[in-house]
Amino acid sequence: MVPHGRVQPAATSHSDFSGEMNQSAASSDPSSSSHYSFHFEKSIQPPEQPPPEAQRYQQQQPQPGTYLVQMPKDKVFRMPPPENAHLLEHYTRRAKRRRSCSCFRVCSWLLLALLALAVVLAVFTAVIYLVFKPRQPDYTLVSLAVSGLGGIGNASSSAPVAFSPEFDPTVRADNPNGKIGVHYEGDGSHVTVSYGGVRLADGAWPAFYQGPRNVTVLVATAKGSGIRFSQSVRAEIAAAERLRSVPFDVDIKVPVRLQLGDVKTWAVRVRVRCAVAVDRLGAGSKLVSKSCSVTVRFLFWKD
Repeated sequence: MVPHGRVQPAATSHSDFSGEMNQSAASSDPSSSSHYSFHFEKSIQPPEQPPPEAQRYQQQQPQPGTYLVQMPKDKVFRMPPPENAHLLEHYTRRAKRRRSCSCFRVCSWLLLALLALAVVLAVFTAVIYLVFKPRQPDYTLVSLAVSGLGGIGNASSSAPVAFSPEFDPTVRADNPNGKIGVHYEGDGSHVTVSYGGVRLADGAWPAFYQGPRNVTVLVATAKGSGIRFSQSVRAEIAAAERLRSVPFDVDIKVPVRLQLGDVKTWAVRVRVRCAVAVDRLGAGSKLVSKSCSVTVRFLFWKD
């Protein structure tokens, strides 16, 4: 055990540095005698801190047991915050309201346009009716000349014979309007004559202009060719001729335009249908009965 207040003698193996220190300090400190020695050690400096760039790099290094995935910045997706869902719902709802409002506006404008058009047409019709006082023309079938059916009444002949009938209906057209003229157009017109639902001949209506308060009598021509009748039909026609009442159906379709002062209207169709009967099938035939109807698409005409 070391006595109190004493220091263990140093070994002779101490370095010269220690001895020199002992000699220099002998005069001032009793403990610096040759029997005593002090051992000085070099202090340890703290490690130098790495630069900030290296520190950031070290922080970015993954910890053991973890993975580091690098992706481009524009490919990184985030979960949107909950308030974005409310914003999306709000904007979606507002877009739906805008679409419904747009459809409602379009329908409203379309309805208003149709209503305005109807009002304009009603005013136009009322003006025409009050100014021109239109009345529907009258059409009458005066006569029907028949030719090309000679010998059809010979029912005893069983050989089929082809006929080329020709019909010339004479029509009286009366225009009672004092301020309206009528243009009859030949293009698109049809004149047909049939027997028992079978068409025998067809033709066209002549084009002409009929002035106000005018009566015109005109003749249309309808022709057929290669018409063959069965023996029973020929017998039926022969019996009707003996009774002096052979029935035919005459159908006339004519496109017309009205002349209202300096204005010519669009083309509309006039249709005249007549069920007639003639006393013979040859020259000099006369009508023994007739029943006609007229159809015109001008709604403001009076009959």
